[in-house]
Amino acid sequence: MNRSARPGRARVAGASGQALVSALIFLLVGGIGLFVAFNSFQMTSARIKLQNTADAAAYSAAVLQARDYNFAAYTNRAMVANQVTAAQAGALKSWIDDLEATYGPSGVDQTIEAYADHSVLWQTPKQAGHAEIAPVRATLDALLPAVASGIGRITRALSDAQLNYHAATLVTAPQTADAVAQQNQPDTHVTAGYFTSARNATQLAAWTNYTQIVTPAGASGADHFADVVTDATTLDAFLKDRSATRSTGPRYQELDDSGATKCRFSPSTAVVSVRAYHNGGTQLRQDKKGWEAIDATMASVYVSCFDMTFPVIAGTGGSVNGDVRVQGVESYLKSPPFVAWSDWQGYGGYYNFGDHTTGTPGLGVSDGLAQKIGEGPGTSLDLSNGGLLAYQDINGAPVTSAAPRITIEVERASETRVKTQGLQGGGRMAVTPADAGGVMRALASANAYFVRPNPGALNATISGALLHAKDWLRADGKTEFPDTFSPYWQATLAPTSDTERNTARAAQIPASEAVQP
Repeated sequence: MNRSARPGRARVAGASGQALVSALIFLLVGGIGLFVAFNSFQMTSARIKLQNTADAAAYSAAVLQARDYNFAAYTNRAMVANQVTAAQAGALKSWIDDLEATYGPSGVDQTIEAYADHSVLWQTPKQAGHAEIAPVRATLDALLPAVASGIGRITRALSDAQLNYHAATLVTAPQTADAVAQQNQPDTHVTAGYFTSARNATQLAAWTNYTQIVTPAGASGADHFADVVTDATTLDAFLKDRSATRSTGPRYQELDDSGATKCRFSPSTAVVSVRAYHNGGTQLRQDKKGWEAIDATMASVYVSCFDMTFPVIAGTGGSVNGDVRVQGVESYLKSPPFVAWSDWQGYGGYYNFGDHTTGTPGLGVSDGLAQKIGEGPGTSLDLSNGGLLAYQDINGAPVTSAAPRITIEVERASETRVKTQGLQGGGRMAVTPADAGGVMRALASANAYFVRPNPGALNATISGALLHAKDWLRADGKTEFPDTFSPYWQATLAPTSDTERNTARAAQIPASEAVQP
């Protein structure tokens, strides 16, 4: 009985031991698998975080790029408005000088005194008008130079701010990208020297050369800023053409009188009449050094007994801003004393200072305008800051709405990847980072882009898939090309090219260690 019991017990004990061994092997394999999976998860998570960090850094650089172009647009628009204000100041100065002169002594007085029976009908309202205009002119004479000078200083400040902001953007983009990378992941930073490295030279040059700093004043030929500021919709009617008939009432440069004293052979029908007409306008010089304004009033004196009309200069006025001195003398002319047709031609198709009675600059102008352009405009309202100042403009005609891409490379030391040091293993189970150069790297690209869509076939509220897109549309429904005069620049991530990836891989992995695909 005892012998038969031992074999049974032995069989039961042997079966129990075999199950324990299997369980231990399963637990060992599972533990190893869990260990490997954990470390693999850490590597995958680190790569995802690194790529997200690179995307954030690249996007931040693109935001700087977009802000640079938007800042240029806002300041360019402000400078356009200031240039128009400066032109208005010059126009008012020229106009009030001419108006005051027409109510002062002129050759018209002698003509009327010689032929009209009652010259007092001309002199009395003229003297009253002079008394009314004199204080207005004195006020404007004191105010307008200060306005022009103040506007000029503000314009120069805007110009300087724009250029400095642009230069700062190019300089601070790497630091900003690095700061954003570290804010996202403290143990990450932009690869040292990446922005100035040879592999980024082409892209950096494309970004740097996408815009240019233009200084219009003193240069002939077309200019984007000059085109905008002289556009017909930018300048109002008072600036473009002040031609008008000045004789509008009995007290306003008008006379109808008898002329029997001088016209003795037909005293009963002899008449002397005077009508005044005015020409004036403001132009941007072709060399863009400043605005020029001329106003002139001509009196048409008719004496019936001679059946003749005498054109007499009643008054002139003029004004400029900017340094337009020629041989130290303020002048409308480029080469005085000769009056070339080009001197009557302003920028943007304006000519003859609003007197467009002929299609040829310099011909068919009134004697008053011709006299004033020869005399010169007088002292410049703003010698230092007049003329079109430096600004940022897109270099050439843009062929796409996207600005040059900005690619960012960020890196992270391999040893920072494992946060739980005790799980790195030991001996044959130790986990050793296999990253080339001991770092993980990631690339990301972004760029600014210009968007001002038209409605097209879609509803304006969803045009371009933009929030509030209907508020962005042009009034004429057209799609606008990118420029630095409209603040419609935004930032977006962009694909990174295979060339950039291959170049980055070659920079990190030595040729001797590279594995051919």
